[in-house]
Amino acid sequence: MNSIKHYLLPFSILLSSLCFTLIGAYWNQEHYHETQDYSAKNPPLTIAMRGLHDGLLFQGLDSAPLKKEVFLAEVAEISTVSDISSAPEEPEVLEDSTVSTITEEFTEPNTTLADSPIILPETYSFTPVTEDYFQDAVFIGDSRTVGISEYSGIKNATFLCKTSLSIYDYAKPKITYKDKKTSIQEVLQNETFGKIYLMVGINECSYGTPESFYELYREVVEDIRRLQPEALIFIEGNLLVTQSKSDSSQGVTNENISSRNELIATLANQKDTFYIDINQSSLCEDGALVPEFTWDQIHIKAQYYTVWKDFLLEHGIIKNHLDTNIEMAKG
Repeated sequence: MNSIKHYLLPFSILLSSLCFTLIGAYWNQEHYHETQDYSAKNPPLTIAMRGLHDGLLFQGLDSAPLKKEVFLAEVAEISTVSDISSAPEEPEVLEDSTVSTITEEFTEPNTTLADSPIILPETYSFTPVTEDYFQDAVFIGDSRTVGISEYSGIKNATFLCKTSLSIYDYAKPKITYKDKKTSIQEVLQNETFGKIYLMVGINECSYGTPESFYELYREVVEDIRRLQPEALIFIEGNLLVTQSKSDSSQGVTNENISSRNELIATLANQKDTFYIDINQSSLCEDGALVPEFTWDQIHIKAQYYTVWKDFLLEHGIIKNHLDTNIEMAKG
C-alpha cells in the first residue's frame, strides 16, 4: 500500500502531462495552424497552456480560433505592465479635462438617490406624555420601585421589583410574576414590552466599585436589549439620599451614588436607550434628597411618589413620526 502511494503523485503528473500534450497537439492543428518551425520550438504542452489562456477549453470545437496577432499583442501588453523597471518614476500628471471629469463624477449629485427619500438614524428628545403611556411598560427595580408600584398611581404597568433587589439578581429567581417565583431575565424572555424602566444601584453602594457596578449593569442592559429588541429602555438614575445620611454613611453616599449614575448614563444613545435623572426633580435640592420628603433619609414618603410619576410623564419618547416617514417611503 505504501509503495502505491509513493508512485501515485509521479503517475498523476505523467498522466496530466500526456493529456495536455494531446490537447495541445489537437488545438495546434484545429485552431492555430502554426508553422512547422513554430511547432518545433513550442511543443504541444506549451500550446496547451496557450489554449487555456485563450479560453479554448470553454469553447466549442467549431468556435473561431483566436488570431495569433491578437494573442501576441496581449502577451506584449502583459509583459509591459508586469515589468516594474519600465514603470515611470514620476506619477502621471492628468490633463485638466481629465481631472475635471473625475471630480465631476464624485461631486455631481446622484439623481437617483437625490430623488429617493432617505431615512437617517434619528435621535429623540423627551416630551410630555399621558398616563396611558405606561400601558406597555415594565418597571424593574428595588424598594424604591416597589414604592412607585404602590403609591404613584401607575396602575396600567407591569412591575418586576423587590426590596433589596440588586443588579446581581437579574438572572436569579428573586421576584414573583403571575404567582410564580422567577427571574427578571426569564420574564423578559417570555413577554414583550414597549418600554422598560430600570432602576437598581442603591443596594450596591456598600460593596464593589462604581466601575465594577457599571460593567455588570452594562451587561444587563445589553441582555435586555437582546431579549427586547423593539423596546425603549429607560435607565433611571438612582435617587440621592439626604445630606445627613450621606455624611454619616460609609457606602451609601451621594458621591458614590452620583459616580454610579454618571457611568450608567453613558449607556444612553437617545435612539432606543435613554437616561432619566430623577435627581433633577423637586425631590432633590443642592445635590441631596430633601429631608422633608423622606421618612428614613433614603426612601420618600408615600404622598411624594406622585412627584416621581409626574417627572416620568414629562420624559416620554414618541417615535410615531419616524414610523410615519418609513411608511411614506415604502409607499
